[in-house]
Amino acid sequence: MDQLEIKEILCDAGVDYGKGLERFMGNVALYHKFLGKFLDDTSFSQFQADFTAGDMEKAGKSVHTLKGTAGNLSLMRLYTAADETVQAIRAGKSPVEIEPLARQVEKVYTENCEAIRKVIG
Repeated sequence: MDQLEIKEILCDAGVDYGKGLERFMGNVALYHKFLGKFLDDTSFSQFQADFTAGDMEKAGKSVHTLKGTAGNLSLMRLYTAADETVQAIRAGKSPVEIEPLARQVEKVYTENCEAIRKVIG
């Protein structure tokens, strides 16, 4: 798969590939390595577990961690969804109010992981 194809697939999933590559000083192999490591990151599954258990304090921390990781890798659609969820939790919104935001985080997270698997292997 060529670089243009990789960029297109990731951009379609909400990744700012150019910005991500810039963060890694143009080192494609290093950026791809860290995208691959993202697949093993547990902050999303921790967020799901904490949210399902109704522990909003822990859910807020785990989705904040996910937001930071997404930002560092320029997974911008995921960063935005996680940020909206963090803000809702910090504002004291109820789990019922946060549920649609949590579903959006899950949707975007899944899309990002599928795109990364497709291009990284």
